[in-house]
Amino acid sequence: MRTSYQNQTDNKLKNTFLVYIVIAYATQGIAQHFCLIAQPLEYYLLKDLNMNAAQVAALLSVLMVPFMIKPIFGILSDTVPLAGYRRKSYLTLVYALSGVFYLAAAASHSLNLLIVALFFTASGMAAGTVILCGLTLEMGRPDAETRKFQAIQAVGYYCANIVSFLLGGYLCGHFAPQTALANAALIASLPCFLTAATSWILVKEKQSAGIKISLAAIKTQLAKSQSRALLYVCLFMCCWSFSPGFGTPLYFHQTKDLGFSQVFIGQLGALFSVGMILGSLFFRFFLDKKLSPQAQAKVAVVIGATSTLGYLMLGTAASAVALETLRGFAEMIAILLVYGLAADVSPKDFESTTIAVLIAAYNIAEQISINIGASLYTYVFKDGFAQLIVVSAIATLGCWLLIPLLPQKDQYAETVVPG
Repeated sequence: MRTSYQNQTDNKLKNTFLVYIVIAYATQGIAQHFCLIAQPLEYYLLKDLNMNAAQVAALLSVLMVPFMIKPIFGILSDTVPLAGYRRKSYLTLVYALSGVFYLAAAASHSLNLLIVALFFTASGMAAGTVILCGLTLEMGRPDAETRKFQAIQAVGYYCANIVSFLLGGYLCGHFAPQTALANAALIASLPCFLTAATSWILVKEKQSAGIKISLAAIKTQLAKSQSRALLYVCLFMCCWSFSPGFGTPLYFHQTKDLGFSQVFIGQLGALFSVGMILGSLFFRFFLDKKLSPQAQAKVAVVIGATSTLGYLMLGTAASAVALETLRGFAEMIAILLVYGLAADVSPKDFESTTIAVLIAAYNIAEQISINIGASLYTYVFKDGFAQLIVVSAIATLGCWLLIPLLPQKDQYAETVVPG
């Protein structure tokens, strides 16, 4: 039996945790390389270095490598305590290092040094997301609150995104490309240092002595778990992210063909994040716990394909506003579906590792998608944006064929004993 004191203590820990994840995910929403620095970086590559869409996409893929090797960070966090802690020490370290390398990026005057510095900031952000996902699952699973915590994370992240995109657009609209990029890097360093400090102060964790479990034990546990469910979820996630990405071609299309100002493009990015927040609320109140994962996936596929096809009507500022908001709405539903499925099939005590493996597979497929989309746009369709949209929508609809393979409920829900 749980005492009143234990319940009060648990509630206090959860409230502290909620404060922390809002801070940490707001930092992710500013400091990831596809947030505040994204538009200034693309602006610099396009204007100062005269790169085409395929070249930009290929270069940015380098910064996604840390997101593709997330399992390494997950295994370290799950098995090897740092200074006696599995979570808080790693979080403190990676966010502090991210802040330092953002300062280095701000001071860089060559493309090579810039990419190296941003690679290490991306490594810190990738490691941070893995550890945060594991921590969220640990805190949320005992009382079946994982999806609630994930929704709160999403709101914190995308509220910060709104500020990031508005500020990124402002910097591009009022400064030379290299100056805008340096200012963005400098600003991004600040929340990294803040989160490093709060990680050590707010993350409550018991100390561990030595290596918690061997790699062989991880392999054994994953083999015992519902490996087929893991495989099917991974397959769906990869197929979902594989539809030819049109993010970089969209930026080129808006800049070169439609003549949108950099400030307005930044505002569109903010509207994309507004759509994300709306999608999070929709998922939380209308899909989560009311529909099975399979039904949620059907909703995600229909809305995702519809929002993509809508870009065939892109031509005016008003249409761009509506389409970016709808695209953010659709993307958020898909992200929460994907992260919820990952949580459903993650065995206890291996949260960071399993989610890291799934999300790494998702990121690899997404990077292939982005480069295929940019290459189709540049070399096959000869900067033809409409053709790329049709191909992307068809690929999204193809995910419908995999929906029957998805699990119907949390594979581990019945085995969890409330703490």
